[in-house]
Amino acid sequence: MKEEELIEEGFERIDVTIEESGDKEDYYYYRYSFGRGFDMYSTENTESSKKNKWKVTFEDFADNIVDIEDIQTLIALFKKWKVI
Repeated sequence: MKEEELIEEGFERIDVTIEESGDKEDYYYYRYSFGRGFDMYSTENTESSKKNKWKVTFEDFADNIVDIEDIQTLIALFKKWKVI
């Protein structure tokens, strides 16, 4: 999926500085919070942005989510269940 799609779905950009991470450069990733401790996290821009192929993890699921349609379905379900 593309970075723009994450933004359109309401993901929040999280910036991490060199000082915070101890890495060689700043980076960022995206987070979508459903509330009640349920969050989805994207891969970091250093891994994804060059290829524009972002992946998202949700809780303890072993597989990454790579299709924006799956993200939209999860968000719709949580809204239906009024968890968000």
